[in-house]
Order: sequence, then C-alpha cells, then structure tokens
Amino acid sequence: MSKHFKNYFYPAPFLSKKKMRGDKNNKKRCGVYFLTLLILAGGFLVWGFLRIDFAGKEIESISFRSYLKFEKEKPEIILEFINLDIPFISQAPYAIWDELHDRACEEAAIIMVDYYLNKKELTKEIAEQEVLSMVDWQIKNWGGHFDLSAEQIVELFRGYFGYGNIELVYPHHQKFGVGVYDFKIDDIKNELADGNPIIVPAAGRLLKNPYFTPPGPEYHALVIKGYDDEKSEFIVNDPGTKHGADFRYSYEILQNAVHDFNNGDILNGDKSMIVVK
Repeated sequence: MSKHFKNYFYPAPFLSKKKMRGDKNNKKRCGVYFLTLLILAGGFLVWGFLRIDFAGKEIESISFRSYLKFEKEKPEIILEFINLDIPFISQAPYAIWDELHDRACEEAAIIMVDYYLNKKELTKEIAEQEVLSMVDWQIKNWGGHFDLSAEQIVELFRGYFGYGNIELVYPHHQKFGVGVYDFKIDDIKNELADGNPIIVPAAGRLLKNPYFTPPGPEYHALVIKGYDDEKSEFIVNDPGTKHGADFRYSYEILQNAVHDFNNGDILNGDKSMIVVK
C-alpha cells in the first residue's frame, strides 16, 4: 500500500498513529479529572449539610438532628419550646387531703410518667387506685409510707411498675458512676428535647406556688414536661394542686428549689433529677 493511500484513513494526514493514541489517552485523563471534580463538589455539598466538630466529638445533622454522643457530652439545644403530652393527676385525685395523700406527690409523679410512656388512659379513678396500690407496696416492702428520696423514687418506679430505663442524676462531685454528671438547665432541656420526662425532688416552699396551702409542702416532687425559652420557664405537671397541669415555674425558681430529701435536711439536699427514657 502506498504512503498516500495509508494517509487516506486518518483524519488528518499530518497525524501519526502514535500521536492519535496520545490524544485518546489525554481524553481519558480529562474524563478522570472531570469525574474527580464532580466527586469533590458532591463532598462539599454534603459537608454543607453536616457540621463536623471533632473537638467536641459530636456530629450533628442539621436536617435530621442525629448525634453521635461520646462520654457525657450533651447535644446543643435545638428547639425553643417543648411540651410533652404527659397526662396530669393531682396527688389527691378526689381532693381528699389526708395524711396519705399529703405524702403522695412522688407516687403521682411516677404514675403520670408511666402512663405517658405506655400511652395509657389516666382517669381520676385509675389514679386513686394506683396511688393506694403504690402505698400498699411500700408498706409491704419498706414497712411504711414516707417521704422518698430521689433514689427511693427510682426504686419505687422499678419495683412497682417494673420499669428499668431510669437514670438518676446527682451532682458529679458527690456521686460517681455511669450517667452521672453535673447537670444544668440546658441538661434538663436536652432530655426533654429527646422526649424524656423528668421527675425532680424539691424544697416545696421555695417553689412559691400560689395554689399551695400556705406555707406549702416542706418536701415535694413533680414532673418537668417542657420548657419555653421565650419566657424562660419550665412547664410542669405539679401534683400538689388541682391547678398543676402545665403549670409554669421560671428557670431560676425551679433550679433553686430542686433538692433531694437528704434525711429531712432538704435545703442542703443534692440537686438531683430522675430521667425516664
């Protein structure tokens, strides 16, 4: 075959086969580079939706609020208002404020939380029967019906209802163990944002509830079910009054009033809380 006839089969007579193969390789390289750029661009888009904070060891999804929790760190507050749909009962469902019902705030708090978690209907009749049954349980197992410390509230919750997923939170400097840390207002709000109701023991008279019979209960227990950042208030179910449904205490008042029983020395009791999950 003549040289001129061979050149007829190539796009340009001045390009050799070697040159043509080089051009094809360059095109392949360009394709690889272009694909790499697309992958990098996609990575930046994903990074835009995820904030990665390795210093805090926490990864938070803005859209889905997913967390990887390490050690005892807590996620940031996302919502400004939370109010869990926890049913309310008074510790004296029929307004009979005898000695038994005067001491039944712990029982009422446990009942409200249990019926919320198990999505059960709660009426006055059911509440009264549960309170009496819980008192009987205590008399049988503990020899009487008394004011209960936070630790005893947890034990009653577990013993009577058989509920195990409860975290008792004490100040870190006095109690040690898994799930124990110094808690602040934001810790309460974070638990509520996760859908976890909270029971707190309190020095009742520091709550300054206008519906309490003066001077108010020396020791008390109530359920924290929400918060309102705009008004700086916690939303609670306070069983110490028939007006206790969705009652509000300021952050400052409730934080100041939280104290464990401490063998009757309530004002020096721990700032403890019970988180039920």
